[in-house]
Amino acid sequence: MKKLLILLLSTCVLQANAQVNGELKSLIQKSFTYFPRFNELEQEVEINQQRLDLAARGMRPEITGVATYNYISPVAEAELPFGNQVKTLQFQPNNNINFGVNIYQPLVDFGKTKLNVERARHALQESKENIEVNKTQMAAQVANIYYTIVYLRQAIGIQDSVIAVLQSNKSLVESKFRNGDALKVDVLTIQNNIDIEQNRKTDLANSLKKQLNLLNYTTGSQAAIESGAFDFQSMSSTLDEATKLAATQNPDFRIARERVQAAETEVLLSKVNQKPSIGLNGGTGVRNGYQPEINAMRFNYGIGIGVNVPIFSGGRLKQQSRIAESAVKQNQLAETSLAHEYRKDIEQALTDRETNRERLKNVEEQIVIAKEALRLAESRFRNGVSTNVELLNANTNLQKIELGKIQYQYQLTTAEVEIARLTGVSYW
Repeated sequence: MKKLLILLLSTCVLQANAQVNGELKSLIQKSFTYFPRFNELEQEVEINQQRLDLAARGMRPEITGVATYNYISPVAEAELPFGNQVKTLQFQPNNNINFGVNIYQPLVDFGKTKLNVERARHALQESKENIEVNKTQMAAQVANIYYTIVYLRQAIGIQDSVIAVLQSNKSLVESKFRNGDALKVDVLTIQNNIDIEQNRKTDLANSLKKQLNLLNYTTGSQAAIESGAFDFQSMSSTLDEATKLAATQNPDFRIARERVQAAETEVLLSKVNQKPSIGLNGGTGVRNGYQPEINAMRFNYGIGIGVNVPIFSGGRLKQQSRIAESAVKQNQLAETSLAHEYRKDIEQALTDRETNRERLKNVEEQIVIAKEALRLAESRFRNGVSTNVELLNANTNLQKIELGKIQYQYQLTTAEVEIARLTGVSYW
């Protein structure tokens, strides 16, 4: 009980620490209702629910109606003396007519129906968990698209800033060129750099448009993204804690366990299929063929108990049992492999998160130094004590560092999203 409470508290802490803004949450929820794949998965759940209902009817009676007509010739006849006469007695009519209702009521099936219901229940639960798997994957996909858009917009903002600085420097170089303090090549060089940055901005704008199209594909929403921050935060935990949470919360693990249990049910079912079944047979109706008026339709009924005992099946039932046992082992190994794979992925995501956190600490000081270097380069260039090349280098260096910062923020955020996906956090 104590362990269960600790696990529940850990889950609550995880859910509370998975912070996501309302805009992203809304887009994720839209994707669940818009993306066609979820309608398909819901239909699969409905089908499996119907199969469960069907399996639960295994012990219900079966009633069938019968209507037959057979013409037979010749039929058995005998000449028998009746008083002073000899009459021909017909034991079966030429025209045989039968109308009736038959019923079969299973009495004992040694647990076959119960196991069929259990098998159907596992299939139903797996189809439900499959929806959760797809929700987890879709949420991560939408979140990655969302933060890619945030990254591209910030990158375009940096490009605008760089271009504005270059335009200002170009005006300064052109002024110096007119005064004879700069060369024509200086003007051409800085214009070339402006063109390069404009092309980079165009590429970023093109990538942004593609991401917006992809967002529309997944959510059906063409609304502009208002948030401009990398604000996704998952839980803080060690590798062992995250791995345990994944085994508890991630629907992939729940599916793996369902498959093991379903395979174990198949083993039991394969063994039960080797046992007999007992049922009640009955029928009633009207038919002809009764003496002495064999053509007259008469009411009839019958009732009895039947036993169906498997005697020889060519070894098929035993082979099915062996296959079912092998399937249990296979699914157990698949669950172990899944845990091994997830531990590796979680460890990689945690490493990415810590690496980018460290990078962001270092880049802040680099930005301060780069801005000061650019300020000094601009001052030296205005005073004629440096060349245009030094100014361009200082500007390029600041640009690279600022782009590096938002790239680290983006990589940190995607690592947080991946950690949430792997551990099964429902942050939507």
